[in-house]
Amino acid sequence: MKLDESRSRINKIDEEVVRLLDERAAVCREIGKIKAEQGIQVLDMNREREVLERAVASVYSAPPEGIRSIYKEIISMCRNVQKLTTVAFLGPAGSFSYEAALSAFGSSSKYFPCRRIKKIFVEVENGRSDLGVVPLENSLEGAVNETMDCFVDYPVSITGEIQLRISQNLIVDPKVQSLNEIERVYSHPQALAQCDGYVTKYLSEKEIVVTESTARAAEHVLRDRKGAAIGSSVAAELNGLKIYEAGIEDSPNNFTRFVVISKEPLPKGGAKSSVIFALEHVPGALAAVLDIFARHGINITMVISRPMPMRSWEYFFYIDFEGSVLDSKVESAVKDMRGKTKFLRVLGSYSRLQ
Repeated sequence: MKLDESRSRINKIDEEVVRLLDERAAVCREIGKIKAEQGIQVLDMNREREVLERAVASVYSAPPEGIRSIYKEIISMCRNVQKLTTVAFLGPAGSFSYEAALSAFGSSSKYFPCRRIKKIFVEVENGRSDLGVVPLENSLEGAVNETMDCFVDYPVSITGEIQLRISQNLIVDPKVQSLNEIERVYSHPQALAQCDGYVTKYLSEKEIVVTESTARAAEHVLRDRKGAAIGSSVAAELNGLKIYEAGIEDSPNNFTRFVVISKEPLPKGGAKSSVIFALEHVPGALAAVLDIFARHGINITMVISRPMPMRSWEYFFYIDFEGSVLDSKVESAVKDMRGKTKFLRVLGSYSRLQ
């Protein structure tokens, strides 16, 4: 078959793909009207996950990860045909939080950058954003305390989880050809610490300028050609900058776990659940709660304690565990916990979104 004939076939296939996407969007618009009439929330992460996995499982010739990426955008487009989804994140655009949010909700959603984690919770609680994406823990540095504390203060639900591999890059002006042209390195203290080996070996003579985020660091390079930033590939792309060297972090096992929060609980169910609770300040109180999970055969995946405001040496506890509140053994365990705690709130049952 000649090249022109093959390209003609591609054109016809593209026309059919676009026609079917247009048809899919029209059907989704009708579904949105039905949901509105019945008072059903537009966002259904379980349904979206089901659609995505079915599409990937149907692939024969195309790379599965390519189909996954494309279908995430199709789902995003069709969700926002029904109702525009607004997502608050720890900004600015180009941050790892932005990258996590974009990977879960696609480019058709509307994103609101916030300068503090607390502001994300406020935006969601007040209904100005449908969802929020907040960092919960890092595989190297542990829990994010500000997020933990906000779960005590704001009555929001966890509706999904995003795990993002944190890959740091040395970002420069597109015209820079050598490290000898660099005089300053901009980045967040955490990113600098994660790249200490590279910085020590190659950038030890450069001035280090601390910024409030890796995304802000990239913005500095726009105004300072002799500056370099350490940050994400998304930050480089958004600012039209060049990655001089990729993957300069010391450890390849650097992941951040983000959770998606909403004002109203979305449809229940998922692989994991989270609760937050307080106990009487008496011996054995925590052991009694942990024993409940052991008796019901439920695996705890994380336990974190945080000080109670205005109550010295007393603590809230945050626990992640496997299973959904729809499971009978989880339901029984939560019921038993209520008799052992003075405060208990189920934050939600959810699954990983990627």
